[in-house]
Order: sequence, then C-alpha cells, then structure tokens
Amino acid sequence: MILGAQGKLENDNKSVNVQRGLKTKCELGLWPSVAPTGYINSKNVDEKGVVYIDPPRAPIIKKMFEKVVYEDYSGRKLFYWLKNDINFRVKSGKHLTLSNIFMILKNTFYYGMYEYPRNSGRWFKGKHEPIISKELFDMAREKLERSPIRVENKEFAFTKLIKCGLCGSGISADEKFKRQQNGNVHRYVYYGCCKFYDKQCKCGYIREEDLVKQLETMLDNLDLDEIGMREHLKSEVERYKKFQSGVLGVKDKIKVADIEIRNYAKYVLREGTNFEKRELLSCLKSRLVMQNKVLSFDNSVRR
Repeated sequence: MILGAQGKLENDNKSVNVQRGLKTKCELGLWPSVAPTGYINSKNVDEKGVVYIDPPRAPIIKKMFEKVVYEDYSGRKLFYWLKNDINFRVKSGKHLTLSNIFMILKNTFYYGMYEYPRNSGRWFKGKHEPIISKELFDMAREKLERSPIRVENKEFAFTKLIKCGLCGSGISADEKFKRQQNGNVHRYVYYGCCKFYDKQCKCGYIREEDLVKQLETMLDNLDLDEIGMREHLKSEVERYKKFQSGVLGVKDKIKVADIEIRNYAKYVLREGTNFEKRELLSCLKSRLVMQNKVLSFDNSVRR
C-alpha cells in the first residue's frame, strides 16, 4: 500500500509539473501545441514553443478573413474557393473541411492572443507574428454572428433519394436565409446536383416547394408500393381513432379502404415530417431522376 501510494504521488507530481511547464510557456508567449494552419513549429530544439509564419499558407489565411469581411463570403463559398479555385491544402496534404474553416475564422491566435487550455478563461499574448489585425478579426466575427444560426447535421426530406440525370451524382440540399427589413427571417431549401462525378455539372437548383409540386403531379403516374403505403395509412387511422375516442370522446367509423392512397401520399408530401416524406419516397418502385430542374423517373433502376 505504501509503495502504491508512493507511485500515485509520483504520477500526480508529474502531472502538476507538466501543467506548470505549459503555463510557464504560455506566460512567456510561447505556443505549447501544434501550430495552427498558417504557422509552423520551430524545428530547433532550443526554440520549443516558438512558431513562425508559414509563407505559402499565411497569405491565404489572411485572404479568407478579407473575403468574409469585404466580399461577404460564406463558409461554404470559402470552402469551394479554397478547394476548387486555388486548391489550398494544409501541411498533411488534405483540403480544409467546412468545420476547419469556421474554426480558423474564430481562432484569436491569428491576431496574437490565445486561450490555453481552451475554455479555461486564461488568455495570453503570444510572441508569434500576427497574420491579421484584431480589427479585421472582429469584423469577420461580426459578419459570422450576423448570419442566421444554422443547425448542424441537418436532415432534408429528399436527399439521397434522387439522382442527377446528367452526371449520375446524388442530389443534395442546402438552405438559404433571407432577412427582411422588418426583422423576419425566411428559410428556403434548394436541391441540386452534388457534382461528385462532374464538378462542372449544370443540373441546376430547384426550390423544395417546386420539387413537391412536381412530385404531386407525378404521383398519378408513379408506381407505388400499395401494400406498404396502406399499412402505414392503417396505423395513422388507428392513431387518429384513439385520439378522437380518448381525448374528444367521439367515435368515428373511418375505413382504410375508403381513403385514396395517392391523395394520402400527396398530403404527406405537403404536410408530413421529413421522416414521413422520406418513407413515402422509399415506397416508390421507380428511381427518381432530376435533370435541368425537371423530375422524371427511370423504371430501369429498381429499388
């Protein structure tokens, strides 16, 4: 027990010494970790914690902040600019992801200040050369905060269910927000080719409302899995009956056979949740294809 306690004490002392060493480095203005994109760690053993400007990448980092402030670039627009226009890569040879871009735009290290450890409330002034000014950083942050809050891991109703008729890539979705003068914010969802197989694909983009209208028109000709739809409709009717009898105290004799399946499907397209809409399209026997903003179906591709 004494030997075990002595070993634990030694480990605790090591941890305290490491933390004390990191704190001392930070107080000296040195960076105790891997340098952020745009900087490189010194390879000199006598310069531990010293970071230098990365000449090929630092100007691009500065340009990112300038494009947000002066050209109203969004994070996604920056992503396409970095990847497609200038083929920017980090030291590992990979492209920046969208989340990496937002992390860079929110990193105070680029104007000379940093917090270590993160969310500790301990701020230090670094000895490294700033890439941008604090004024430019603040303006970029204000631009980002002024944009409507976007929900991560968004789920759209019709993604992964439609293919591009021009290049064969999947149809993805994105949302746009428009702020009116009275302060109201309107959300618009657009569907278009993800351009996985052809970066220059000209499939075009279509609003979700127009996509739903086309689907409603096509339902009269599409081949539905009647059994699957009818079972789902049966469960909905049973739930409605329980609500009427249990809450309203009313009994209604509704029969599933009296309900037109296609009318129910159109109702789901207009008023259903994203899950219900996806479940509806999964009942289609024909694969949906979009070309030049027009939906069609390909019977040669079976689910």
